[in-house]
Amino acid sequence: MKIEVSKDRCGKLLTSEPVIVITTVDKEGNVNGAAFGSYVRVAPSIMVAVFPGHDTYGNIKETGEFVVNLPGRDQIDSIMVFGKSYPKGVNEIQEAGLTELKSTIVEPPRIAEYKAHIECRFKWEKEVGSHMLVAGEMLAGSCDEGLLDERGCFDVVKAGVLHIVRYPEPVYISPEKYIEGRR
Repeated sequence: MKIEVSKDRCGKLLTSEPVIVITTVDKEGNVNGAAFGSYVRVAPSIMVAVFPGHDTYGNIKETGEFVVNLPGRDQIDSIMVFGKSYPKGVNEIQEAGLTELKSTIVEPPRIAEYKAHIECRFKWEKEVGSHMLVAGEMLAGSCDEGLLDERGCFDVVKAGVLHIVRYPEPVYISPEKYIEGRR
């Protein structure tokens, strides 16, 4: 038997994107970081739902650059820091006790302790409800050694990526194994 889900709750049925932390800088070079769970990957682009009143949005619009950082299970406490609101100019990477790692192409830093990073350049935006859907072109990627499998794919199990399943509650899941279907 199926039950009906109201229109305003339908999005809750699609509950599992890996949590990302986006780092940006403003024109003065102040670093900002914020956690996100609402995004879409359509290579070579990523589209992220960003609230227009937040520093992340302002910095992306101001500089045209951002970095997508992918934490693992061992960084769950830092995700809580990136989920808080801080005054403009506060460096959330420092607040989380983490280390900035110079990016290879863009100005915003990568987070050294995180498992993977994608450097991006702003392409376009579209208003969607209370958020802006911000699209970025993926320019460069990096990950910890040993996290690419024999096919060159990122190993989300080994990395221990976290998927947010209840927002705004901090409830996550992490994959434990791969299950391959038959072709």
